[in-house]
Amino acid sequence: MGYRFHDPYLLKQALTHKSITEKNYMSYERLEFLGDAVLELVVSEYLYNKFPKKSEGFLTKTRSSLVNAKTLFELAANLNIHEYCIVDKGLELSNTPNQTKLLSNFVEAIIGAIYLDRGYLQARHFIKKWIIDKNDINAIKLFNYKGQLIEYCQKNRYKLPRFSVRSVTGPDHERNYTINVLINDEVLGAGNARTKLGAEQVAAEMALKELQKQVSRNV
Repeated sequence: MGYRFHDPYLLKQALTHKSITEKNYMSYERLEFLGDAVLELVVSEYLYNKFPKKSEGFLTKTRSSLVNAKTLFELAANLNIHEYCIVDKGLELSNTPNQTKLLSNFVEAIIGAIYLDRGYLQARHFIKKWIIDKNDINAIKLFNYKGQLIEYCQKNRYKLPRFSVRSVTGPDHERNYTINVLINDEVLGAGNARTKLGAEQVAAEMALKELQKQVSRNV
């Protein structure tokens, strides 16, 4: 992941589940608590500076779209964190919700470990490299277009939009998604982004504008 710990024990603790330790404080949980706070601060600072004229509500919603269990799980998968987790063999990890939650927690614990190991600037660098830069902020800030499109279709008696993956390119650690959105079995929009969600939002925006144009022409 491009970071070498001064104190390797911190990384070991960040990857240790409480099922394997006699004392809970030796597991990842305390580091996760710290990492969650550092992650929220770094992303909040970034969005505050990137969007100087946006409201608090916009910043909060954009942050939640950028930082969530799904995003952190994708990072965990890219870094193959599951191969290094120290967990009891009896712990059920094949259940997707459990796996998503646990691996996203391990990512936050790693952030907490980096913060303790070398401070805020190194933690910020890690978050910027692996979370902020790996996601398309310009697509994420359009997170509401998908909801707007569904609502528009419901109000105007269109079939609900159907999103389909047209292509996925790039290596595992840097995927690029192209998504089509179909309404009444017609492709009305296409989006491209580093995440599936981001591509869906871009496609939804295009489709919404196209539907609005069609209505204007028919008035």
